[in-house]
Amino acid sequence: MDAALLSAIGERNRLRIVEFLNIAPRPVGEIADRLGLRQPQVTKHLQILQRVGLVVMHPLGQRRIYALRREPFAELSRWLDVFAAANPREAVLDEYANAIKVEAAVARKDRDFGRGRVFKFERKLPAPRSEIWALWTTGRLVRRWWSPERFEVVRARVEPVAGGRLEIVMQEGDGTRHASRGRFLDVEPPKHLRFELGPIDPDGRALLTAVYDLTLVSQRGRTNLVLTIRVTSATQAAVPALAGLELGWRQLLDKLERIVGAGSRIGSEPRGTGIRRYQSRRSRATVVS
Repeated sequence: MDAALLSAIGERNRLRIVEFLNIAPRPVGEIADRLGLRQPQVTKHLQILQRVGLVVMHPLGQRRIYALRREPFAELSRWLDVFAAANPREAVLDEYANAIKVEAAVARKDRDFGRGRVFKFERKLPAPRSEIWALWTTGRLVRRWWSPERFEVVRARVEPVAGGRLEIVMQEGDGTRHASRGRFLDVEPPKHLRFELGPIDPDGRALLTAVYDLTLVSQRGRTNLVLTIRVTSATQAAVPALAGLELGWRQLLDKLERIVGAGSRIGSEPRGTGIRRYQSRRSRATVVS
């Protein structure tokens, strides 16, 4: 879209002229009389509108009649239609903002507002269980999906053994980073994971802690995924994190489903190989940054 066109109709009197000409073509004198402007002003405005292609002048003998050129307005309409269409990301932002308001109100009344909250998600994924397992337990694969919209994972430390570390660092488009830290509690490859994870503040203090229980069930080459999240503690500063927990995990699992649905080979290790490696040499943890 030509910025000069937008600038031309952005001036109040030129916009009034365009609206008046939309009814019918007019001579300069009539435009000036109807809009209460001096004729030299109207002439100058019409010249600008003509220069950007919005108006055409027809010399009819001694008279000059001005009319709109409809093609640029049709182009403008098509351009504006893009902005008129609903954007799902804005709906998500509205949902998140409303959730923060609700959580903030609850937190003001109850200091223990987050404890015991439970969230459950289920997905049917078109890939074998071993591939889904790899996506949850391999650092380079975790980086592909473990972030909501507008974020990317810039560091992932994944040690899928009982007591092993789990650390995720996500980054927004402006460079702001958000870190989460936890540990694996129970690992039964390739069917069950139980781990503790929560966001931390810049000083490394936990804002919120939750226990995640992941179950993967094979079904004719596909995988049924069930994820249950139980919040075990939350500080007052954790309101935004708790408000975005359900929404964020919906987006994460949507991304996981898209990756699996794309049909690309995940590249998992043979069953059990990675677990033995972690158990024998913890220093070889999967760290991707």
